[in-house]
Amino acid sequence: MDMGDLQRVLRLLPVFVVVAETEQVTVAASILRMPQPTVSRALGTLADLIGTPLVERHGRGIVLTGAGRELLPYARAGLDAVAAGVAAVARDGVVGQGEVAIAFQTVLGETVVPALIRRFRERYPGVRFALTQGSRRRCLDDLERGTSAVALVSSPTGAEGEVIELYEEPMVLVVPRGHHLASAPRVTLTELAGEDLIVLKSGYGLRDLIETLFADSGLEPRISFEADDAHTARGLVSAGLGVTVVPSYVPDGDTVQVRIDHPGARRTIGAVARRGVVVPAVTAFLDFLRSGGPVIAAGALGPYARPASNDRVGLSPER
Repeated sequence: MDMGDLQRVLRLLPVFVVVAETEQVTVAASILRMPQPTVSRALGTLADLIGTPLVERHGRGIVLTGAGRELLPYARAGLDAVAAGVAAVARDGVVGQGEVAIAFQTVLGETVVPALIRRFRERYPGVRFALTQGSRRRCLDDLERGTSAVALVSSPTGAEGEVIELYEEPMVLVVPRGHHLASAPRVTLTELAGEDLIVLKSGYGLRDLIETLFADSGLEPRISFEADDAHTARGLVSAGLGVTVVPSYVPDGDTVQVRIDHPGARRTIGAVARRGVVVPAVTAFLDFLRSGGPVIAAGALGPYARPASNDRVGLSPER
């Protein structure tokens, strides 16, 4: 391969990486803000330059071929190296001495927050993080008081500050195995209104979403228990004490998740930052969230979340 072909390969690698991470050409095109045919042509051109197909159709999505799987870590490493080099010249020395204070909703602490911090610290290993967690209201209160620089919450567009949307995820009804709705393909809010409902306490984003869904439909939920987190709510469902509405999750042996027949049964997760922040470490973290954050956060949750599109995309999102 001559230098001209190698330069063409390098220009196409960001497209390949985003497609590989999302496993959907349509989603990748949205993230890259490129027409879908352009993304498809880029993959074809890259395959021609390298001399072998890198992706192949699988159902409604795509999967990597053996060659694609072999190329992916090298593509990531190359793009990361470029990004790290640019960042190092610009501000690594200053950023590396800083701290980022984050408040996040408890449900995000198992996968999303660790994935974001891990990937960010691959670039800035010296940055420290101060973490607090709790309800959506508590996170936004911390942001307003100035004790946190960034809040990771549901429904971020309703909050005061700069908003960076990360991903969207569906809400599902969770019922015990053997429940009369367990075999239903989907459930209406009218059907749900007749069930003993387990909800999170007031102040949590999930509670607000459920109350909004019922209010919009002119129905009243029949609340049987209030919990502090989604894991406890699902545990109460496993014990046969009611049903709950939570984000879609990895299936387990005790419960069944049923789709909710309502367009509002989804939620967006994103970051809210205080306006005018000039702390280098915080600025770098916000730049990171704008670029690779949507794919990294959604990828940490598997197939249940869809990355949001912001103004810029990163060179090296991660699953």
